[in-house]
Amino acid sequence: MTSPQIVISPLAAGSPEHEVCAVWRHEAFLKEDGYALADSYGQLQKITTAGDALEVALIARAGSELAGICLLVREELEPAHDLTPWLASLYVAPEFRRQGIATALIRSIEDHARRQGVERLHLYTVDAEALYLKCGWVLRDTVTSHGYELKLMDKNL
Repeated sequence: MTSPQIVISPLAAGSPEHEVCAVWRHEAFLKEDGYALADSYGQLQKITTAGDALEVALIARAGSELAGICLLVREELEPAHDLTPWLASLYVAPEFRRQGIATALIRSIEDHARRQGVERLHLYTVDAEALYLKCGWVLRDTVTSHGYELKLMDKNL
């Protein structure tokens, strides 16, 4: 059995995918910090409609099914806001994990950043350090934020 083709494309504002991605981000990254689902939706709305060529929300499809999302944003982590831009909110639906979708989303964000003239990207992760190391990212620091130990990583493009 062959895996479905992975297609990466920009998230369309107000689309059904927009709503699903807002729920994914809320559940995976924002809920425990007290953010509402509306905050997640609004953040995606801003990225998809602001006309900022740098910031982007990319989605992955496996065949015809929505499989994941990843963002490129100017600001992400409060203690490190002098660093910019950030790969953020990488999420792959559980049924699509271990199929190369996360790697495809990471590579697509890196490619988008390169086209915008970015020379270095940043990210933080709680538990996906090995994935990013495999993709050529470098661990730079470990910080505690909101009770979590975060690995700060970057990659020269």
